[in-house]
Amino acid sequence: MKDINTLIDARALPLPRADSGRHASLGRSCRLGLLAFLITVACYPTVSAQSPKVAGKWKVVASPNGGTQAAGNALLATIALSPTDAWAVGAEPNPSQYLTATLAEHWNGKKWSIVQTPAISAPTVQLNSISAVGSSDIWAAGYAEDPSCFCSQTVVERWDGTSWTRITSPNPGIADFLYGITALSSTDVWAAGYEWTSQSTYFPFLMHYDGHSWSTFDESQFQMGQLSSVFALATNDVWAVGWFGPLAATQGLALHWDGESWTQVAFPSEQGGGIVLQSVSGAATNDFWAVGVYQYINLWGSVSNSARGFHWNDSTWKQKQPALSGESYFSDVMARATNDVWLVGEGIVNIQTGQEMFVTLHWNGSQWSNVTNPDKGTLNAVSASSGSDAWAVGVSITKPGTYTMHYVAP
Repeated sequence: MKDINTLIDARALPLPRADSGRHASLGRSCRLGLLAFLITVACYPTVSAQSPKVAGKWKVVASPNGGTQAAGNALLATIALSPTDAWAVGAEPNPSQYLTATLAEHWNGKKWSIVQTPAISAPTVQLNSISAVGSSDIWAAGYAEDPSCFCSQTVVERWDGTSWTRITSPNPGIADFLYGITALSSTDVWAAGYEWTSQSTYFPFLMHYDGHSWSTFDESQFQMGQLSSVFALATNDVWAVGWFGPLAATQGLALHWDGESWTQVAFPSEQGGGIVLQSVSGAATNDFWAVGVYQYINLWGSVSNSARGFHWNDSTWKQKQPALSGESYFSDVMARATNDVWLVGEGIVNIQTGQEMFVTLHWNGSQWSNVTNPDKGTLNAVSASSGSDAWAVGVSITKPGTYTMHYVAP
């Protein structure tokens, strides 16, 4: 759910332009003094100092910038297939940081290189999500928007091992956006986002590709809502998450596909605020994770954010996370196995020092631990090909341009 114009400020919570009024930027001004404790009503304990250490380390790896300048380049999603095969997608300035084109980069085990994507005639185009069936069957989704006419079209692209090709995709509304994609095979692909049917009506959007055509699903009952992420474990086990409802009363939205229909599944709520879900991933039918933020109105009348993580045990969604203190959020989660889950975000991880940073957290099957990283860039997405190989991508905060970190363990 990343909008390139909010990512120009690397401190902003990456959420869609059409609903950006409900979300506040996350700066590093929040510190844990007495006043902060009083006003941060959802301030929970940080990651335990006794958490087990993870053997590997994160290091920054150089990544190229496309377009006419470095500013405006952003990586919004990544997929790691092996130590010598990873992809990242996002947007590049064309011709400015506010008018963009799609960006795709590939890791070959030695360096990142830009790979050409189809030219799309629209002022603002970006890829928000990526999924892989295999090295020669990779899918990416996003949108092409013209802000001057309040219109947008879905964008779906496929890598066949040689080149990226745009796949024709439906646009039932006057403006349609995609923020998530997941592929089990070239004939079983899901994409999710939201659609506007008028300038005052929008709701979640789901579509499925069977190798020949797309089918769409009506979720108009969830007004003022959208889907930010979709993940397929099997043909009859697919989750899509997002939110719906007004500012600070937002309800977390979790939809499940059982092979025949989509069903809303009850999701935890909190008094005094709302839940916004950003990402979902799973390793087993009884082991899914969803992450995002809890939003509430603080004493100054503005929106504050507190990171939230939830776990599905095949019967209910329950809050289960390494809570971060102060202004915080989780932007992405990736479950490679039941004992190997990564999530990225921002918040305070050390209550003694009050250090706020872009965090990389790891679940070993029993507890979370904070894996220290160089903290030089916004982290929008994470993916792992094995227990010893992972990537996190985003936007640099030390200089304009893309940002990639590589995790390697012995």
